[in-house]
Amino acid sequence: MNIDDLVRRGRPDSTGWARSEAGRRALDRVVTAASAGDPAGAGRARASRPALRWSFLATGLAGAAAAGVLAVSIVAAPQDARTDVPPVAGGQPGATHSAGPGTTLTARDILLAAANRAERAPAETGRYWHVKTVDVYGPTRIGTGAGAYSLLRSRVSESWDASDPRDASWSGFRELGARPRAAEDERAWRAAGSPATWRLDVDGPSKLVLSTRPGKGDLSRDPEPPRYLEDLGELTLEQVRHLPTEPGALRGWVTDRIRASEDMGNPARGSALNDRLLFGFLNRLLLDTPAPPKVRAAAFRVLADIPGVRSLGTVQDERGRSGQGVEFRSGSETEWLIVDTATHRLLASRIVSTPKGAPAYGGKERSTLVLTAEWSDAAPRVPTLPQQ
Repeated sequence: MNIDDLVRRGRPDSTGWARSEAGRRALDRVVTAASAGDPAGAGRARASRPALRWSFLATGLAGAAAAGVLAVSIVAAPQDARTDVPPVAGGQPGATHSAGPGTTLTARDILLAAANRAERAPAETGRYWHVKTVDVYGPTRIGTGAGAYSLLRSRVSESWDASDPRDASWSGFRELGARPRAAEDERAWRAAGSPATWRLDVDGPSKLVLSTRPGKGDLSRDPEPPRYLEDLGELTLEQVRHLPTEPGALRGWVTDRIRASEDMGNPARGSALNDRLLFGFLNRLLLDTPAPPKVRAAAFRVLADIPGVRSLGTVQDERGRSGQGVEFRSGSETEWLIVDTATHRLLASRIVSTPKGAPAYGGKERSTLVLTAEWSDAAPRVPTLPQQ
């Protein structure tokens, strides 16, 4: 039984209760308590965390050169990297999380609670829209036969998008290195002598060199003003600020852009494909786009109404931050999100594509863990290594 069903049993006239002020407060308390490990709802909300963003490949992973799983550190010894679902805290993968006697948090409950919090969030201001992410991608296959193993590569990226078009915007990155993907890959890597560098044949004038060691950071001025939601029209900051704030209107706007785009990797045919693209584009909007609170709220409400989105219960990202996980599957692709119920932000996201005929060691994957996504007056600087 979900939240609305439970309340309607006691209050048959409570249509739309989840969007009422009383309903929003109750739903917030229940969802936050579940994420904090307090099924009775008596626990206090967790402290706010930095806002987060990811980089979403909106047209899917077919044809993408990189893939990965949620990770932060490549300096520590490699850990076993699961490829089925994100790490779970206090529950089984794919299970809904009990929020009290007779009550189960559905994906819809989670997303509507996030919408309620987003809608009430104050508008932020600052000189720059500052985003810092760690992207992990792979696998890169090393060797052949029984001694082969897979590597993951990671990079920290930062951007400072100026709010005033007369100011310069800046971008920076820093390679974090490569590491074995999972426990069996680490064993094979050690058996091969634990190499710290690899030279790979690639198309181009020189070989690709991978290393376990972080690279030198880079910071450069952007030659053009920032743009957002590239596959939906490369919006300016002003256009992002004027996106629809009503769920139906926002869904219609995104759907129209999907149908009209000439750059889609796959033509928008059928409701299932449209739902996958809609899910992906709205996630991109929520993760790395400086959308106003009411636009973010509308995006969460559209996600809540997409058929097939399901709850994963309470999950953790690779930094140990807990949130409510939701999943959407379409054909050979699966996507996971982790919602921080204390801040209405998305903690992390992961997309996996395993088409027919994919190699035995897995299909393409990509994840992004966002360390910062906020308006700030701080000056741009060369990206630093993420803290453990």
